[in-house]
Amino acid sequence: MVRRIRLVSRVVRVETEVRSSGGAGFGREAELPGLDRVWAPSVDVYENSNEVVVEVELPGVLKGDVVIVLRGGQLEIKGLKKDLPAAEAGARYHRLEREYGTFRRVVLIPASVVAEKASATLENGILKVVLRKPSRRTRKVEVPNAGTEK
Repeated sequence: MVRRIRLVSRVVRVETEVRSSGGAGFGREAELPGLDRVWAPSVDVYENSNEVVVEVELPGVLKGDVVIVLRGGQLEIKGLKKDLPAAEAGARYHRLEREYGTFRRVVLIPASVVAEKASATLENGILKVVLRKPSRRTRKVEVPNAGTEK
């Protein structure tokens, strides 16, 4: 018999939600919110004078399983972390905290960026999205002298 294991981190979040609501309205375990929802990876966002950088923790995720969409001032990162690896025959999990399944994270971009100059790399479990800011070159515009009237 195969028994599905619920991830500890999701269960802890659900327990916190139940405790904060006083447990009102929750009868059976199947009614608990959040056990089947999409998980959100950890994100760091920083900027310098030329770019905004978003780094996302995605250990075990293949680059072909990630979709990155830039819309307006939001960056959406979504995808799939393949299900649990097959355990050795007869092995039992005692603790399971790593997330698996569908993930999604929407990040607000703190500055204007040029979508066409965006780039992304996935290396050592860290997705790094680099968003270039528009050039701040200034251009001096001169007003031609109008003919002098006599």
